[in-house]
Amino acid sequence: MLTLVLADSELELVPKEIQSHPSVRNYAKNRGKSPTKILLDSSYHHPALKKIPQGDRRGRPDIAHVFLLICLDSIVNIEGGLRTILHTRNNEMINVAPETRIPKNYNRFVGLIEDLYEKGQVPEAGSPLMTIEKDKDLTTILKDISDKSIALDPRGKSINLTDFFKEQKGSMTFVIGGFPHGDFITPVKEVCSEVVSISTSSLKAWTVASEILVCYGRCIGLTK
Repeated sequence: MLTLVLADSELELVPKEIQSHPSVRNYAKNRGKSPTKILLDSSYHHPALKKIPQGDRRGRPDIAHVFLLICLDSIVNIEGGLRTILHTRNNEMINVAPETRIPKNYNRFVGLIEDLYEKGQVPEAGSPLMTIEKDKDLTTILKDISDKSIALDPRGKSINLTDFFKEQKGSMTFVIGGFPHGDFITPVKEVCSEVVSISTSSLKAWTVASEILVCYGRCIGLTK
């Protein structure tokens, strides 16, 4: 089993300190929602982001959106070999069932995640496809998953993915940064078993995920 964790992802509701900012109020009004129940989005709330710490990297639900589309549409997931988890900067854990069909339309995805924050799970009745838990730091999440966790960082030990997979046994968890630039908030060198690099360049989260999924699928015989 392969697990992919999007860690320190910039996915959050609008923080209290900027809920009264004009860019937030106007956006919420246009959507007919309360400022307390909308996702922070740099595309719409850029002026407000200047008022909060690390505002230059926050408000990026689009990263989680594309990451989930890549993961859930992958052959590895379709064949039942993938677990997908989102970990947010506020130490929330979002579990995503393999059969979940993430909306390809970004606005619909935003509405889905806002419902998740409000209700705790979606759908609200029956077997949930997505659930959210608070107070789940990366250390706690990884301890509950497996003994071996590998963080991806361009400054980590350089590896060839194919050779790496051939050397591994059992389940593996890869930790991928869910932020646009900068470093992990979580000290991954202390939390993860290894920190590795598949490129000297800083890659997008979804690019890293796709490289891992394709290579893993080949190594276990799902694809040629």
